[in-house]
Amino acid sequence: MAPTKGFFSVLQFCPDLDRGECANVGVVLAVPKLHFLSVRLAEDNEGPKQRFGKEAFDDARLSLAKRAIAGRIREEGPAWTEAEHLVLFGKKEGNNILLSAPRTILVENAEADLEELFQRLVHVDPKQRRRPRKPDLRTVFEEKLLGVPLQRDLKVEVPEFGTMDVPYAYQNGALNLVRPEGFPVDPSSATDRASELAVKGHLIFKHSVDTDQPKKLIIVGGFDESIPDDVKRRIAFVLREHDARLVPEDQIDAFVDEVRREAHA
Repeated sequence: MAPTKGFFSVLQFCPDLDRGECANVGVVLAVPKLHFLSVRLAEDNEGPKQRFGKEAFDDARLSLAKRAIAGRIREEGPAWTEAEHLVLFGKKEGNNILLSAPRTILVENAEADLEELFQRLVHVDPKQRRRPRKPDLRTVFEEKLLGVPLQRDLKVEVPEFGTMDVPYAYQNGALNLVRPEGFPVDPSSATDRASELAVKGHLIFKHSVDTDQPKKLIIVGGFDESIPDDVKRRIAFVLREHDARLVPEDQIDAFVDEVRREAHA
C-alpha cells in the first residue's frame, strides 16, 4: 500500500503548568483518508514517576485523566480531517494533560506505525524491581540449630493487616519472629518495602508489649550485591526505630550463634 498522510500528537502530563515540564503518557495517530484514529496510552505512570518523583502527583487521578481524554479523543476524533482539528481539541481541554503540536507522518501500516511512535516517544522501562531470593532459613536453622527450642510455621496477627507467615520464632524474654525477605534491587522500592515491614513490626510489638508474650519482628534480608551499604543502613534504621530488626543475610552465621545462646523454652 502506498504511504498515506496522517498526523500524530503526543499526550503529555504537566503537573505544574507554570513550569511547563512534561512527561509523555500517550500518543494519538489520525489518518483521515484511511478513517483511522487511535490512542495508545502508557499502561502505568512510570514515565512521570521517573521524571517528577511519585510524590509529585496522584497516581490514580492521573490514570483517570488519561483514560478520560483518550475517551474524548475517540469520540470526537473520527470527524477530524486535518491537524488543525487536533489543535483545536487540545486548546479546549485545559487541564494537566496537554497535546503536543501535531506532526505530519506518512503511514504505511497504521497500527504498526502507532506502536512504533509509542515505543519511541512514550514507553519508559520500569526501574528494576526484581527481588533476590528470600534467604533459605530452613537449611540454616534446621542444620545449625538442632536441639534449640524453636517454634515453627506461625501465623501472626498484624492489627488491621491480617496475618503474617513466620517460619521460625524463638523466646529470649520476648517471642522473636524470624521472617526472610528478599528486598527489591531498586533502592527506592527496597526502602518502601522496609517501611511496610516497619509498620507491621511496630504494630506487632505495640499490641503485644503489655501481654505475657511480647513479640518482636526480625527480618533476615536478602540483598542484591548492587545495593549500596547506605541503603542497608537506612533499612536497618527504619526497622529499628519501629521496634523491629534487620539481619542482613551475610550476617546470618553470627545471628545463628546468637539464637543458639539466647533461645530458651
